Amino acid sequence: MRALCFSIDLPGHLDWGGYVQTAAELTRRGHEVLWVSGPMVKPAVRKAGVAFAPVPTTGWQHVMPPLNPKLSAQEREMERRRRALTVWLEPEHVLQAVDELARVADDFRPEVVMIEPFAAAGALLAEGRDLPLVVVGRPAQPPKAPNPRRLPNPAIPFVQRLLKAAGLTGRYWDLDRGQPRSPHLHLDFFSREWYADLPAIEPQTVFCGGLPAPKQPLDFPADARPLLLITLGSTFANDENFFRIAGESALLAVGLPLIVTGQRAPKVLASLQEAPPGPAIIRDWIDYARIFPHLAGIAHHGGMATTHAALVHGIPQVVAPHAGDQYPQAARVTQAKVGYGIRAKDFTTENAPLILADILWDPEFAENARGMAEDFRALGGPPRAADAVEGLFGK
Repeated sequence: MRALCFSIDLPGHLDWGGYVQTAAELTRRGHEVLWVSGPMVKPAVRKAGVAFAPVPTTGWQHVMPPLNPKLSAQEREMERRRRALTVWLEPEHVLQAVDELARVADDFRPEVVMIEPFAAAGALLAEGRDLPLVVVGRPAQPPKAPNPRRLPNPAIPFVQRLLKAAGLTGRYWDLDRGQPRSPHLHLDFFSREWYADLPAIEPQTVFCGGLPAPKQPLDFPADARPLLLITLGSTFANDENFFRIAGESALLAVGLPLIVTGQRAPKVLASLQEAPPGPAIIRDWIDYARIFPHLAGIAHHGGMATTHAALVHGIPQVVAPHAGDQYPQAARVTQAKVGYGIRAKDFTTENAPLILADILWDPEFAENARGMAEDFRALGGPPRAADAVEGLFGK
């Protein structure tokens, strides 16, 4: 089997709970697997043991103009939501990525295309070449029933323009929700129970759970206080206020804050290093596999990979979503009683210390998180996902 794996060139988009690990498992089983993305993620993919082909663009807009400071709070929120769609669905950029991906596919001749949910160019390539598509990181949902009172998804016009420009019908798209959907296979590294808010999930979805990383030594001195990770991933890291509130609140909750700003927010990193919130540990990057087995809690934005890493390691979490599917992730954290989902604007100096104290010291959260980790482990993780991909070809 020849599998072409495509992702946006951001470290978090390699994961989704087990995407690159599944590619590595397929490679170990003797399949020809080629990962295609931007050069910046090459080291991580190669470290996993997967062959890599760089392309100059993946369709994702990494740099956006600064927000107009004269916008009202409501206008800023609307503009943030528009940008969350523009960064991955702007036809000009996505079609450039399709062209680059096609050049690689001409030489590699894939039999199946695997993508993560924001890798729009991969869905277009698979449809254009009539190749089976595997979507990694999101379950397949059935079409929505007509409801004239429901507001249309704001992503729909973006997808429609993209499909028109590509000359495709959208066979590999959920046009109701504005996201890729495959009739062949969706791999999701959570569990059916995690999606209790979704009344129906299509049968091509395979839930794979996940496996924790083995415990390794920390690269900084141990502390008697419970360690709490504070991160906003790579896209939403220009929120110094969140880092400061969370860091100071972690100290008030008798925890040790580990603040990770990401490598795309050097000004935020420099400001925190110059005037840190107490004895916080401040980094621009960490290895999730190394740090998560040592955590007692985490405060973050609700990115899929970060949420999943906390769940498979049995760590209570606080999610302050900033965009897109981070909002339902936050709601599911609350629903599963493994922590709190809270609006970013409500994560304040008044209530954040109490919230963080709960996830660090209330045994109910820790017990629920450990139980969910056991459920995820039982589903099999990347080996189960690799089985499902092989099943497309009767192997």
